[in-house]
Amino acid sequence: MGQEQSINEKTQEYKQFLLQYSQEREATHPQFGTIKLFTHIQTNELICLKKYFTKSEKEFSNLVAHLRQRNSFEQTNLLKILAVHKQDQIKICSDQSQIAIIIQYYQENLTNEISIRKINNRPYKEGHIWILLQQIIDPCTYLCERNIFHGDIKPSTLYLDENGCIKLCECSMFKDGLNGYQKMIQSQDKSYLSPILLKQYKELIMVPTHDPYKSDIYSLGLTVLSVILMEEVYDCFDYVDGIVLTHSLEQKFIRIKQMGYSQILIEFIKQLLLFDEQERPSWQMLKEFIDKYRDKIYNMIPFYQNQLNNQKSPLRQSNQFNKSPLRQNMIYLPLNKSPQQQFQISQQFNTSRSDTKTKYVQISKENY
Repeated sequence: MGQEQSINEKTQEYKQFLLQYSQEREATHPQFGTIKLFTHIQTNELICLKKYFTKSEKEFSNLVAHLRQRNSFEQTNLLKILAVHKQDQIKICSDQSQIAIIIQYYQENLTNEISIRKINNRPYKEGHIWILLQQIIDPCTYLCERNIFHGDIKPSTLYLDENGCIKLCECSMFKDGLNGYQKMIQSQDKSYLSPILLKQYKELIMVPTHDPYKSDIYSLGLTVLSVILMEEVYDCFDYVDGIVLTHSLEQKFIRIKQMGYSQILIEFIKQLLLFDEQERPSWQMLKEFIDKYRDKIYNMIPFYQNQLNNQKSPLRQSNQFNKSPLRQNMIYLPLNKSPQQQFQISQQFNTSRSDTKTKYVQISKENY
């Protein structure tokens, strides 16, 4: 009796919650698939509703446990689950359980942002790029520390809130979510694949062997190139032969250098795009670097200023994307730290900076 009363109370709470919103339309989300959009009656805030139906009690329990764990995540740049409502239903002579999940929703993403900037010929300043990097590295490190990877980093899966700050969510936020590689195998969408995934995509291998965290880092490097150049960078890859077109990639770095971006940023991106995934830095290493300059990044102080006119070009080194020529001379990323030291520093920072206010990156909010 008490359990039934508790269920009824939660159902009423759920209904009261939805009464604050008016249903707007059905839509297709880049990561969630088919959703229903609701608009807050007073604030015009958008949320989305995703429903799951299952006849399997085990599947139902596992999904509820997964969503409860995800609901506990607290990180500024991660999309939040706002409510989870579960209900048993009788449907045409068969028992069926339903789960309704309400998630934060933002209409804008980096792809839209890039299009607007390109039309107005307003490329990102370098200070904005570092803020962008910080807002992606922080949540991805948070997920990594919980053994979760993103799975499909690219401009269209990086959402912008009303202040122009990055919001993202992992592809496994829902149990049946497809990552970028899986979408490409199923010919659903294009993704920024790492070299090892590109090779396996050529062979149509359904379950690839790779380090998913290092593949995410490669995707981040391509995403940053895309943002700086205000264009997609799929032309750097031959998806049929499964190879990276190194010359095309080098040409993009030449353009970035000509646009006036600093050597420190160029070196940083090159580390993300190292051919061998084991040579790429980890999320903890990247966050440690961001932590070192975090205050300056936040306050738009150009810590990279003394590198703006550095004439030494790493592009003169051959095969820089196949090997790690920068490692012996690396002065930017602290790659010589032990994994334990990296983890400890990262953990210390999480406790002291979790509520730091973020900067804007959206073109409509350029009040720096």
